[in-house]
Amino acid sequence: MCTIHGVVISGILLAVLDIIHGLITSAFYCYQLVMDTFYLCPLDMDVTLCHNKIYVYEQLFETRVYIGIGEGIAGVLFNIIYIMALVKHKPSITWVWLLKGFAVIGINVYYLASWLIRRGRYDHINSDQPEDEIIFIYVAKGLLLVQISILVMFCMIGAVFTYKVCEERTASRRNLRHRRKWDSSEATAPPLGQYDDEETQYLNDALTNSEKTLPARSSKQSLTEISRADTFKHSTGV
Repeated sequence: MCTIHGVVISGILLAVLDIIHGLITSAFYCYQLVMDTFYLCPLDMDVTLCHNKIYVYEQLFETRVYIGIGEGIAGVLFNIIYIMALVKHKPSITWVWLLKGFAVIGINVYYLASWLIRRGRYDHINSDQPEDEIIFIYVAKGLLLVQISILVMFCMIGAVFTYKVCEERTASRRNLRHRRKWDSSEATAPPLGQYDDEETQYLNDALTNSEKTLPARSSKQSLTEISRADTFKHSTGV
């Protein structure tokens, strides 16, 4: 049977995996930015083809590169928050990670669809799709599939984690109510006649005596005890 500790460990491992995914995403798009900024056109490429390639890159890939860099950094930050929420047992905060997961999936789906739909518009400019564009699209597809897999595992772990935390809190509240009930029952006074102390029993008998008089005592009384007895006589003898 899985424990909450085991669920937390599983969630942390998943977060570490997603952090690696975010770092790879940022690294890939940073590499793509450098390559497309400084090495997009080889020296032996025709000037017209170079201009066409730059135009296609600006229309289809440039914005995605900048978003991809920010996507990886945001993923690392969201996973740090997710780990802290797991350790602190805060299920509501862990589900905030879904914003990041759905955002990444939505961005990748949008740009993949955009590349497939809009790429044909530039065939008259460059009919042969460059190899770097093909690699770019395949890597984007791979990162999308990994993110979907992580999202599925996250939902499974998140559901179990939320259930375990709620179960733990319910048990704690039940124990607290039981403890308060037990403490209140212990705080009530015991019935008359069940005192251990002989002096207390003697005074209690004086108050409850039907004749309103102190019972006789076999032992020798002290001045304090006689004073107490007189007090009870004056207070009860009306």
